[in-house]
Amino acid sequence: METECLEAVNLWNSRYTDRSVISPILDEIGELALSFTSFTVQHVMRSANGPAHLCAKRACTLSVTESWLDSTPPFLISSLLADCSASTFVE
Repeated sequence: METECLEAVNLWNSRYTDRSVISPILDEIGELALSFTSFTVQHVMRSANGPAHLCAKRACTLSVTESWLDSTPPFLISSLLADCSASTFVE
């Protein structure tokens, strides 16, 4: 998993404490991680994770849940195309 939040990566790698504000989220990630053979949390710069940042930014503005599984949301298309060096992204 990649995140731009270095603090979250450091908490994860130190096996975080229950006093952390994000401890419940890290606990849930830990439970989900058990489903994978291998799981790591890595820090990346925001510029290296543009599409994910746009999704998170959009999600923070919503008052209802949206699902982006069936089609690519219009706000994301240009970022995905820019992120895909071989232009293999298909709408």
